[in-house]
Amino acid sequence: MLKKTFLFISLVLLLLLSLFPRSIEVLNGNPVFEIDQGRDYMAVKDIVVNHKFTLIGAELGAGHAGLRYLFHGPGYFYLLAIPFILSNGNPVGGVFLMLLLGLSTIGFGMYFVTKFWGLKEGFLMGFLLAVCPYLIGQSRFFENHFGTPIFILLVFYFTYLFTKNVKKNNSRYIFLASFIAALLYNLEFAISIPLCISIVVYSIFLFRKKFFSKFPFILAGLVLGFLPMILFEMRHGFMGIKSLLGYIFMHQKTYTTSKPMLIHADGIYKLFILTLADSFPAKLLLTSKILPTAFWSFFAITMLVCFKEKDKTKKNFLLFLLLLFPVNFLVFMLLRNIVFQHYITDLLLAFLFFIVIVLSWLYKNGLTKTAMLLLAYVIVLIVIGGYNGIMVSKSDYHDYGGVHKLKGKIDAIDFIYKDADKKPFGLFVFTPGVYTYPYDYLFWWHGRKKYGYAPNQEKKGTFYLLIEKDIATPWSYIGWKETVIKEGKVVFQKTLPSQLIVEKRIGE
Repeated sequence: MLKKTFLFISLVLLLLLSLFPRSIEVLNGNPVFEIDQGRDYMAVKDIVVNHKFTLIGAELGAGHAGLRYLFHGPGYFYLLAIPFILSNGNPVGGVFLMLLLGLSTIGFGMYFVTKFWGLKEGFLMGFLLAVCPYLIGQSRFFENHFGTPIFILLVFYFTYLFTKNVKKNNSRYIFLASFIAALLYNLEFAISIPLCISIVVYSIFLFRKKFFSKFPFILAGLVLGFLPMILFEMRHGFMGIKSLLGYIFMHQKTYTTSKPMLIHADGIYKLFILTLADSFPAKLLLTSKILPTAFWSFFAITMLVCFKEKDKTKKNFLLFLLLLFPVNFLVFMLLRNIVFQHYITDLLLAFLFFIVIVLSWLYKNGLTKTAMLLLAYVIVLIVIGGYNGIMVSKSDYHDYGGVHKLKGKIDAIDFIYKDADKKPFGLFVFTPGVYTYPYDYLFWWHGRKKYGYAPNQEKKGTFYLLIEKDIATPWSYIGWKETVIKEGKVVFQKTLPSQLIVEKRIGE
């Protein structure tokens, strides 16, 4: 009873500790709302309002990854539909969803480690998850890949369970681990694939001759998890799979020499090292010169602990976490694009497990002083980074955000409607990314709800140009005005506090 009480109090304190830096955008009602967020909310609007259900999510790399006709799963859109309905379409609902997922990650991570390692280890894991700057950032923005950590932990959890019950009936755990790993493609394809491969490879190692008796459960989990994609591919002649094969084997921009491959490999390696630094709230004690040494030293200690660990379940689970690194590396070597950090969120969580498991093993095997020294170093990093994080959070709370955040865009919309004075008007939007999703959505949601009507797309009578300048080429919108929008007499042009430009014209 005392243990459960302590666990509950610890969890509440950790959630309170993690709440403020994660809830800035929920509290000030001003989240980032750009192309990706606008695109996703337009898709959710189609599902909820227009009842147009879908088997696909956003295209991989937003259409810029070199992989045509391949899409994330639709699950993120349906998940986002929940806050959409509850908040009546308010984009703040999306970031509130990410906040809840972030807090769930802390709670479940603490439960997972407490259950199998102990209360002290569980508290340390909860603390590391609570103050991890990368995970804090994921709770403050809403994009498909920012919801992955809780599901990755579920994959780890069921993998641990089928490892623990290797000699018993563990088929349901194998199925669930495979199913959730596949289901992750709804949030991030680049996380799902390495996890699925890792489970298959690990199962071969774990079960050996019995692997084929377990494989049907792995296959069932994978097929069910990828079912929307399979159905979509079958309906469209497997165009996504053909595109993938063409990308890997027949793409013109292939590696013709070893040098591009080495550069790409070096980029992935450096990203792995950067992930170690982003596991902590302070980088000032982990400089760029120290990081590679820290990375390999940490790995060496983890592998030593894995070798000496007597508990077979914990030993094999550590091997699974270690396996994630070469599998991710080899999978991303097939890409000819930049590998982004959110692709390897599973590795960041593996790093946190390594810290907890290594410190626990050192402490339980009589190396108390070494464990305490390493723990003290971790605490120093956390304290310094935590203070910096509080200062940044206080500053971010008052950040208007200009063209990037919700309030700047809504203020521009209000300015146009008030100037139109309840009269119909046309609207044309220029953005650096060409796509106008965030403005399309906000004129539909905020403009129509508050003012009772939406703008048209005609250059007759009064119409407005809403211009978001490109920071890299701030003059680029001038060409758009001179070619696409030549009609109409200019009445005025005004730059708003958000740096959005509004130009009013009268057409014939």
